[in-house]
Amino acid sequence: MNRNMQKMLRDAKALQDKLDKKLKEFESEEFQFDYKNTIKIRILGSCQILKIEIDKQLIDPDDKSMLEEMVVEAINEAYTAINNEKEEITNQYMPNIPNF
Repeated sequence: MNRNMQKMLRDAKALQDKLDKKLKEFESEEFQFDYKNTIKIRILGSCQILKIEIDKQLIDPDDKSMLEEMVVEAINEAYTAINNEKEEITNQYMPNIPNF
């Protein structure tokens, strides 16, 4: 193997190691999301939910399904935001190679 190829492989390995470290740090990072000022979610970058707080005004025993739908929407928004941030981190370290 020629030296250029060896260097390229070492550089690629170093980049992969940096990416792995950043992603590991990201997974343990805590995020907070506020859904319409009514539902607050604390969640790790690994998407593990730590806490959900629901505004008392949303709690209506006669309309349980509305609350359930809002909680699902809030969680989905939190997951989407976390995945977008994770993708940004990955894109910082991975070259833009077509079909890869």
